[in-house]
Amino acid sequence: MLDLATARELVLAECASLPPERVGLADSAGRVLAEDASSLVDLPPFDRSAMDGYAVRAADTGPGVRLALAGAVAAGDVPVTSLAPGEAVAVTTGAALPDGADAVLQAELADPDGDEVECAAAVAPARHVRFRGEDVRRGDVLAAAGQVVTIQRLSALASSGLGEVSVRRRARVRVLATGSELLALGAPPEPGRIHESNRLVVATMAAAAGADVVSTGTVPDDADATRMAIAAALEDSDVLLITGGVSVGAHDHVKRALDDCGVSEIFWRVRMKPGKPLWFGRAASTLVFGLPGNPLSAIAGALCFVRPALRRLHGDSGRDPTSVRVRLAEAAQADDGRTTLLAAALAPGADGVLEATPLPDQGSHLTGGLARADGFVVVEHDAGRLRAGTLVDALTLS
Repeated sequence: MLDLATARELVLAECASLPPERVGLADSAGRVLAEDASSLVDLPPFDRSAMDGYAVRAADTGPGVRLALAGAVAAGDVPVTSLAPGEAVAVTTGAALPDGADAVLQAELADPDGDEVECAAAVAPARHVRFRGEDVRRGDVLAAAGQVVTIQRLSALASSGLGEVSVRRRARVRVLATGSELLALGAPPEPGRIHESNRLVVATMAAAAGADVVSTGTVPDDADATRMAIAAALEDSDVLLITGGVSVGAHDHVKRALDDCGVSEIFWRVRMKPGKPLWFGRAASTLVFGLPGNPLSAIAGALCFVRPALRRLHGDSGRDPTSVRVRLAEAAQADDGRTTLLAAALAPGADGVLEATPLPDQGSHLTGGLARADGFVVVEHDAGRLRAGTLVDALTLS
């Protein structure tokens, strides 16, 4: 049985970045860049005013000096004449400065009077001027390959004249939930059956990681039906996620069906709790995860293996934003010699440090406590008993 870190490395070793595709900038948010994105223009693209006021030659200004008004330029206008000595041009914030101007006399220091404006004070050269290229030069890299197109990067890319970017293709993911006992969402209760949640949750987690979830489905505990569903799902998916049926019970048909469909096993079972029966393999270019059927186990497997795999497929080279360092609010220890993921509430302590309080109900079959959890505290299998105040890793659910 593999330890969690070794199993994760085996998964990541099978994950090569997906091919690039060009998409419109409006569709790029959250995607991972396949190429550097460089500015097409200087920013600002021209010398412009940072204030409402008057474009002037700084040397012409001083207390009581009167300048001849030579027109006005609003944001979006193009100056049609140069500024001569002794002149001023009214400008709005963001307006292009006429040639010859090297400063802006802000409106509060100016007293317009007909076709003249009187200066209340002198202004220094470059005062209230944003010069062409002082922020970004054409060709500057604004976002590098491997970085996610965040809101702040999206703003910079849009301002730089880009209409499209090269990003990694989204992984095509199919999700199958197995079990004859499963009821559809919202279906009336039936004796001996339970409402299925794994398909919805795992698909939602995959979509949140940037994947294109192309289909989901349920399969009864039948060998032929399981084999047919897996064969169909393998046809055009990058990742196949199967929940349930990966253990050794009489009605667990997934492992045999995977073998029949030509999926090579890379490992089965991980020294972790919950999530021990997790299965991983591949068929040609499709990665296949067999997640345990218990809801907490399925989520734990998706957090520890599926989410990192999708990030690697998408070419994301940054820090995992869902892994955080927390301080234990109470003592904790691994269970049964396995790395243990403890469902926990996360909240800042009195000193502002993020604290984790493990919830009292930790069974892999329990879902009530999960609704109160913000993430999982990771207690390594060989860590022994950890005292309150110990810093540990946590995986967030957001």
